[in-house]
Amino acid sequence: MPYLTEALASLEAQTFRDFEVCLWDNGSTDGSVKEARRWVPGRLKGRVVTGNPLPLHQCLSRMVEEARTEFIARMDGDDICFPERFQLQLEAMRSDTNLGIVGGQCPMIDSVGKPTGKSHPGPLAHEDIVTEMMFRSALTHPALMFRREAVLKAGNYSISKPVEDLDLYFRMARFCRFRNLSDEVLCYRIHAQSICQSDLEGQQKQVVEVVANYSKSIFGISNAEFLTLRAKRSRCAIVPFMKIAAYRAGGSLGRFLRIACSPSFVFVARCMTAQNDLLSKTSYRLLEGGSGFFAKTEPI
Repeated sequence: MPYLTEALASLEAQTFRDFEVCLWDNGSTDGSVKEARRWVPGRLKGRVVTGNPLPLHQCLSRMVEEARTEFIARMDGDDICFPERFQLQLEAMRSDTNLGIVGGQCPMIDSVGKPTGKSHPGPLAHEDIVTEMMFRSALTHPALMFRREAVLKAGNYSISKPVEDLDLYFRMARFCRFRNLSDEVLCYRIHAQSICQSDLEGQQKQVVEVVANYSKSIFGISNAEFLTLRAKRSRCAIVPFMKIAAYRAGGSLGRFLRIACSPSFVFVARCMTAQNDLLSKTSYRLLEGGSGFFAKTEPI
């Protein structure tokens, strides 16, 4: 409360109607349970789980295990879904059985629902999403639809906040693909009590640790190489970045060029390159020159 009513109303307004709600109350004392029971199951099919507060990753894991549906849409109790969110995400999932996660664009709102003019970044193609995960969030957790089977195959949520989502994405990236829709699917609310607004420095440290743990299996570089890049201490950052592009390309020259010349790849490389690394910076300008050509080809 006081955001829960708007969140539930946005579910009731969905154009796709065949879904059920699992609302997990994690020990609230602000009237949230009373409000939830005004909606579920009377107005929204589903159930309200109370009396079993757990750490965030554990209650998310439980909800995935107990879900009876092929697809699971994630949402926080202070955000607002656009009416066509479920319909659009389901269409994408059903059109590509290799997709494990579908997100979308997420304009931000403040505590009173006013647009802030900002949005969570949402690159569309799988390879761009994975690339940007080296440096910043490329999937907005409350706006995602998952294939339940893929989440369970990856081992479900298993690490505590604030990296419960990122750790799961990396495990899923080993065998399935991701996509962000160009459509807006959710209004992402930022306010003083938001989890993402507390201990930002500590959160960033944990994010870097998680990416480093998967740097070998996802990006083909060692933990030490990634940490050196992330700290902008690499003498010539273009070398490990070309190594990353080659690993992601899996031996395909065309795929290597598309990855290396993509705006997402160049953006991340620039963000992780030291100010005095002139050779790398010159190389990025050359890569940018090829991005226009590869933008016309099939997205990766």
